[in-house]
Amino acid sequence: MNYDFEIGTKAKRFSYHELALSTSHFAKKEKLGEGGFSGVYRGFLKDSRTYIAVKRVSKSSKQGIKEYASEVKIISRIRHRNLVQLTGWCHEKRELLLVYEYMENGSLDSHLFEAKSLLRWGTRFKIAQGLASALFYLHEEWEQCVLHRDIKPSNVMLDSNFNTKLGDFGLAKLVDHEKGSQTTILAGSLE
Repeated sequence: MNYDFEIGTKAKRFSYHELALSTSHFAKKEKLGEGGFSGVYRGFLKDSRTYIAVKRVSKSSKQGIKEYASEVKIISRIRHRNLVQLTGWCHEKRELLLVYEYMENGSLDSHLFEAKSLLRWGTRFKIAQGLASALFYLHEEWEQCVLHRDIKPSNVMLDSNFNTKLGDFGLAKLVDHEKGSQTTILAGSLE
């Protein structure tokens, strides 16, 4: 897997030690959120002086390694202003870790359902446009059609200017454009 990731992706390989230090050893105070199969922690890389988001795949996840590999192989190869950028990965000490750019305003669900802040209509429209742009890119503009299969407010991230960044590609599937995008298997979580 190391060879495939290093050759086929633009993301950096991190050590477990480096990511554990950056997140204060995955401290509760650094936890940004939790999904069905993982927790996300804020980290700080001293060398580059940048904040990162570290997704720690749950050891109890039956789909963990499959989703981890899918996310590294797919999202590390695509670049778009409305997609969260995967900057690195790590699989050491029985841990599966993904490193992303840090989104200062968190996920959309925290603004819609937890009253983190009131989103004005102009901001809501900007978020919807960003998400539409990301989906158009994934479905029509990239070399293969990428089916995200888990679009929900908790996977729509917002940067410091409330620009949309679609994330969490663990359930994504690649389909050739000629074959169409029909799928008969349900994926994702009910939210």
